[in-house]
Amino acid sequence: MSKTKETHLWFANGDDEIQIESCWKELNKSVLNLQKDEPSAVYIIDDEPPGFLRAAVKLKNFTFRIMHSQSQEAKKAFSANGKRNQKNLKNTKGCDENAESS
Repeated sequence: MSKTKETHLWFANGDDEIQIESCWKELNKSVLNLQKDEPSAVYIIDDEPPGFLRAAVKLKNFTFRIMHSQSQEAKKAFSANGKRNQKNLKNTKGCDENAESS
């Protein structure tokens, strides 16, 4: 049975940084990439294998948002738009249009 891995985010209201404690691979990769690009924006507190990261990130460099689920009408509209603009998509090897142009 797999272990549950948690991600913790905390900050003091009015502070300019957010602390992240994470085993989430994608988040950790984003934080480490930000540190490479902007070393002053990230302070690594603890980085122990396998996959654990604790860091302080400047608030101006971190964002998260609450997402609402899409309605069925919106899903159908996005699907119709995608089908209508399929020729603009990359990696569509199975499409008849791309097969003809090859």
